[in-house]
Amino acid sequence: MRNMWLRMLAVLLAFTVIAAACGDDDDDGGETPASQPAADTGTSATDDAAMDDADDATMDDSDDAAMDDADDAAMDDADDVAMDDADDGAMDDAAAGPDLTGAELQLWGWASSEAEDIQLTALVDQFNADTGANARFEPQPEYDAALQAALVAGDPPDLFYVDSGRLPDLVASDALAPVPDGVISDPDDIYGALRDVFTIDGTWYCPPKDFSTLGLVYDPAAFEEAGIGVPTTWAELAAAAEALTTDDRIGLSFGAEYSRAGAFLFQAGTDILTADGTAVALDSDGGRTALQYLADLFASGHAASPQAIDTGWGGEAYASGAAAMTIEGNWIVGYLNNNFPDREWAVAELPTGPQGPGTFAFTVCYGVPASASDPDLSWAMVDYLTNAEGAAAWTSGFQVMPARASVRDSWVADNPKLQAFVAGAEYASRFQFPTGVGEIQGVFNDNFQRLIRGETTVDELIAEVVSAGEDLL
Repeated sequence: MRNMWLRMLAVLLAFTVIAAACGDDDDDGGETPASQPAADTGTSATDDAAMDDADDATMDDSDDAAMDDADDAAMDDADDVAMDDADDGAMDDAAAGPDLTGAELQLWGWASSEAEDIQLTALVDQFNADTGANARFEPQPEYDAALQAALVAGDPPDLFYVDSGRLPDLVASDALAPVPDGVISDPDDIYGALRDVFTIDGTWYCPPKDFSTLGLVYDPAAFEEAGIGVPTTWAELAAAAEALTTDDRIGLSFGAEYSRAGAFLFQAGTDILTADGTAVALDSDGGRTALQYLADLFASGHAASPQAIDTGWGGEAYASGAAAMTIEGNWIVGYLNNNFPDREWAVAELPTGPQGPGTFAFTVCYGVPASASDPDLSWAMVDYLTNAEGAAAWTSGFQVMPARASVRDSWVADNPKLQAFVAGAEYASRFQFPTGVGEIQGVFNDNFQRLIRGETTVDELIAEVVSAGEDLL
């Protein structure tokens, strides 16, 4: 019993360590999803993108800025969102589950936006109507602090948001229950990359509620004027950035941090850490290839960080016309629609690198605490929210994307301009660091910003990250 309480108390320390590791960088576009909202991400997202470095997937400070405005627009019609899909089938699978009549259930999440609160509350109300439960969505303004206190006190909510960046710490402190066999409908329908995000050492802990990815957002008119096509390789991206750069516009701008530059590492076949998180992987041919490509791209004068062109994040750089291309997540859509409705835009998948495609998955799941008072009831609600019908209802009103492949076609039919973001689900990589190692991201960000300003070299950046890894791992 004493060991269990020690592990629970470790949650507070783990959250504090991650918060300290999140970006203080002068040029940090911030952390998505994703939200965060990541991400909310997610997400949306995002959400969300988003969000200190580990929180929101979705996300970093740029994602936070993106979603602050996107929140205001994404759900102009949210009050009218129909739950028809949930009505038709969301309880087909849940019917065989436990009796939920009169069940009191608390769902906690962060208060990312009025739009999300409206949408999720409507879905929870439908859950109550279909099951006879009395569930409540209770957004927490100070989510991390509230969840820490509830876990330490042994009185957690019945289910709650878990950002992918927080998962390792919650698992390490035994705060999360693994997904029991058979409680989640058709788990193979969930994108494998997203299931992997919430799997540690072969154990799956929670199903995602939605997700966001990065794409190349570009100005179709500028492309037509320059007489170029959408870039699909690194070489074409560099050429496009050059062709699109004018006296008053940069070709490409994106946040100078891991949550954007990391996609290029994936495309070169590497990452900051190895897949198991036990060693630094950046000191490799792939790491040098990706970092040198980016250093050369920025040195050419055809790419710049948002701050270098007097904007706050990639979405603002693009929306204002200061950049013809940016690398951002689907949370940018609400921001553009709300604040720059006349700004034309299109989205493509990120150009492929020497080892293939790569992007981030910013995502959040619904977790069940290890100390849940009635875990069967909690998992029944998780399944309702994340099965195919629940995923369709949840993502019907704004630009977070459903985590289930079976919902993809209908969602893309309703959001055809966002297809490239959805395509990234097939090869996206997690935005996540092992417990106690999150601050290595800050070391990377600091040195990457110096790299693109010409103040350090690729080898010096790698040496700094390796040194930090030796201290942390």
